[in-house]
Amino acid sequence: MSAIELLKEILKVSEKAANIARVCRADDHLFKLLVQEKAPEESNSRFEHDFKTLADCLIQEAVKYDIGKRFPALRDNIRGEENPKFTNAAGESTVVTVTEDRNETVENIAKVLNDDKVAAERLVEEVYREIELDWEQWQVPIGEAATLVQEIDQLGIWIDPIDATAEYVRAQDKGTKYPNIMASGLKVVTVLIGVFEFAHGTPIMGVVNQPFAEEPETGRYEGKIFWGITIGDLKFNNIQAVDTDERIAVLSPSEQSKYVEFLKNQLKYEIVCSSGAGYKILKVATGEAELFLLSKGTTYKWDTCGPQAILRSLDGDLFDLQNTLINKSLKKISYQDRKIIRNVGGLIAYRNIEKFKDFLKL
Repeated sequence: MSAIELLKEILKVSEKAANIARVCRADDHLFKLLVQEKAPEESNSRFEHDFKTLADCLIQEAVKYDIGKRFPALRDNIRGEENPKFTNAAGESTVVTVTEDRNETVENIAKVLNDDKVAAERLVEEVYREIELDWEQWQVPIGEAATLVQEIDQLGIWIDPIDATAEYVRAQDKGTKYPNIMASGLKVVTVLIGVFEFAHGTPIMGVVNQPFAEEPETGRYEGKIFWGITIGDLKFNNIQAVDTDERIAVLSPSEQSKYVEFLKNQLKYEIVCSSGAGYKILKVATGEAELFLLSKGTTYKWDTCGPQAILRSLDGDLFDLQNTLINKSLKKISYQDRKIIRNVGGLIAYRNIEKFKDFLKL
């Protein structure tokens, strides 16, 4: 299988996901129907309230359907964040599914939306829409690079259909003193898709789609897509690095004070707090931040697989923070054990590994 063909498919489904997210957010009637609080056993301990939306579930199932249809050997190797079971206002439960039969999918979605067929049709229209992308615009390699080959049945995929769901729901944009780094709001929302190989658990391909990256005068949000791929010694990506003289560490607003003080006082970093793990890792990949540190085990494999693959294509990587600090060796985040879904030791992301080694010396 050509790895570039898989990359193209993932780019297309990421844009389909972004379209669904934008459609849901733009229609007030539709959006009010979509939000459902997660059950306690599903929610993230960082937040008092965590949400899943039908957009989350529908995106996840649409991605699985499209990739599985194009690459049948991958169908059973695709995993995501969301439990596709949804309960409507009448207390009736249904499992969100996407099938070959469009009418069947409409009926399924309508059950969640209390038989609102108009809303269901609007969503399903996006699910089955054919996505066309300008490969030149997104800098997808051709020629020799297009011959990259991987054994398809030796690959797995992690999907986070909407990373920073709480920000997606609240949509309260808040900036920082750095214009290219947002603290919160729709711009930190991302669609994350990562491909890893089973043998070593290494991410080899990743896509981060920002559905709400730009809001032009028309009022319709436009997105950006970032991707990276590493196979053997070959590395490709579409990252346009930003050069900055600032030493910026991007952190969670709830980061432990001892880490904040160490980075600020000992290493002289400017501290910027932002939401969304995928967004923060992306900022390291683009060079707009030098590092991302998270001391708590509150991220999951679906949060990190795609962004980590992009970092790897730039000679950076994502590391298990606590394991690395204890053992004084670079312990990378791995996806080999598929029963482990949480990054229990926290994270630290660097694009420049030499700077990470300097961090460890201190």
